[in-house]
Amino acid sequence: MDNNIKEQNQYRSAIMGTDPIWPLLFKFSGPAIISMTVASTYNIVDAVFVGRLGTEALAALSVTYPLSLSFLAIAAGTGVGATSLISRYLGKSERVESYKAASVAITLCLILSLCVILSCLPNMKPLLTALGAQNSVLLLAEEYISVQIKLIVFYYITMVLGHVIRAFGNPMFSSTVMIMSSLSNIILDPLFIFGLGPIPAMGVKGAAVATVIAQAMSSIIYLCYLFSKSSGYKFSARYFIPYPKVVYEIYRIGFASIVRSGVQFLVMGVINREAASHGVVTLALIGVLIRLGRFVQMPAIGIGQGLLPLIGFNFGAQKMKRVKELVYKASFSGSIWSWLCWALIMIFPGYVLAAFGLDSTILKDGVYAVRLYFCCIFIIGVQMVPGFFFQGIGQGFPASMLSAAKFLIFLLPLILFLTPAYGVTGLWVSFPIADMLTFFAGLIWMLLEFRKQGIICIDKQKLHELIGTN
Repeated sequence: MDNNIKEQNQYRSAIMGTDPIWPLLFKFSGPAIISMTVASTYNIVDAVFVGRLGTEALAALSVTYPLSLSFLAIAAGTGVGATSLISRYLGKSERVESYKAASVAITLCLILSLCVILSCLPNMKPLLTALGAQNSVLLLAEEYISVQIKLIVFYYITMVLGHVIRAFGNPMFSSTVMIMSSLSNIILDPLFIFGLGPIPAMGVKGAAVATVIAQAMSSIIYLCYLFSKSSGYKFSARYFIPYPKVVYEIYRIGFASIVRSGVQFLVMGVINREAASHGVVTLALIGVLIRLGRFVQMPAIGIGQGLLPLIGFNFGAQKMKRVKELVYKASFSGSIWSWLCWALIMIFPGYVLAAFGLDSTILKDGVYAVRLYFCCIFIIGVQMVPGFFFQGIGQGFPASMLSAAKFLIFLLPLILFLTPAYGVTGLWVSFPIADMLTFFAGLIWMLLEFRKQGIICIDKQKLHELIGTN
């Protein structure tokens, strides 16, 4: 029985270096797309139902969103780093080391949860005030986010173990659990927000309670699966010790997402303050737009997360032609999605906003904002690939720099310059300009690395003939 399970897991890993690229991308990225899209629905669903409570309640969610993004990025950084490390170990047939990396990732979930609780709860009001909350919006925001922080461990276990299971070649199970969790959240949200029978109406707090319950359910399922005999994983108590070398390797790659979280928190604080200076409506609207943008990004991120273990395995096995083919086909797939989203948003902006319960006066300004904010969303499918490529080959620095560049080098200066000069319009257009600059920076850096690794070779003679020089 154990030998059969071992052979099945070895087979799951081996196909990453042998199967045709399109079916392989579909197998790994398909579940990852579902998982990431489903994960983003937590915030989307909360906003849809909370929007029925009024503009101030929706503004409160806008204020807490940077914190939620930070929690997500830290979890994703840990999960992505573990995925890259596990995949590279599997590519080298070092299965014991891959088990140790997975175990340390679980330990990190507990450590990170404790750090978040100890750092955020005592400083809740200063944090939310720095993110643009005032008066009644501050009270609602504190009510919502404090519930999530106290039970953040369930969120980290859900996100990190989803990555770990995917890295070992069983992405479908991860996606199935995420779907179940999302559906639970959708069912529980209206029950706890508006109340039903013995369940009292909790308002904004109810949205957080529903989300935590759904995450707790998925955490328990993941843990039960991992520690069951059917998983095939060989865990030992000593593997869970946070070995400095393993932790370093996880965050050497995952640090890009951690950087993203810190930078996003800083920039989102500025964004919220700028939006709040134009009124509660603008603050509520920016929260809706950022959530929608994140929702559009999630399938592209899912493609990247499915791509990451495949690149890690094939790079570890020195199969550079497959690495190149993976990057090209992942970029093509992402482009189809992002162009489709761009077309739908440009044609039906009003219908998109109406889902959040915004009234007619807000919708008029919102349609204008949506079209400006999303005018360059069609590049997202390719923009996300370079970061995952660098993480897959074990180079965390370029991925970290690209993450920091988008928010700190491009977006922040644009907001600080354009918003005072052009008002709310300047705020909206800062986002597509930053996306375009990040797109070109990532593409150039990745192509240079392609040449360095011998993934593509440039024939200088043909290049001179092409441009007409000697």
